[in-house]
Amino acid sequence: MRVLMDACSIINLDNAGALGMVSSLPCCDLFLSPIVVGECNATAAASIVLAHSTGQLSLIDDHDVPADRFFDFLDQFELGDGETECIALAENSDFVICCDDRKARRAAAEVIGAERVIGSLRLLQWAVVNQSITPDEAIAIVLTMKECGAFLPDLPHNFFS
Repeated sequence: MRVLMDACSIINLDNAGALGMVSSLPCCDLFLSPIVVGECNATAAASIVLAHSTGQLSLIDDHDVPADRFFDFLDQFELGDGETECIALAENSDFVICCDDRKARRAAAEVIGAERVIGSLRLLQWAVVNQSITPDEAIAIVLTMKECGAFLPDLPHNFFS
């Protein structure tokens, strides 16, 4: 599965030290678009460079972004540039979008379908299934992400079980 990540998801995972772990999941290949990379803070950017240098994530060329659709969606949804870029890239491709912003998730679901929109919590679920982390470690990651400012939903106790 090809997963196109937005900056919010990257930053949330990186704040909890989990970006490297999810970028090595065998069930998905992570991709980042040019604007998204530019929206990341310095710490996340360093993690992106490391993950890219080891082949754990791919960077999309800015020439691959359909500019006309980007500007259409920018006007239509009034999202951030990175989220808008993800939607424009995913519209006519097989990308799944990983986004932690509620408004952007709704817009992406409208364009590409809800089944192709996930969040960082889904990546953590896959990490538990893959036995890369335990359910308790996943919960600790979520708590750290929230402590660092992530707006994530409260999870049922068995979410990672």
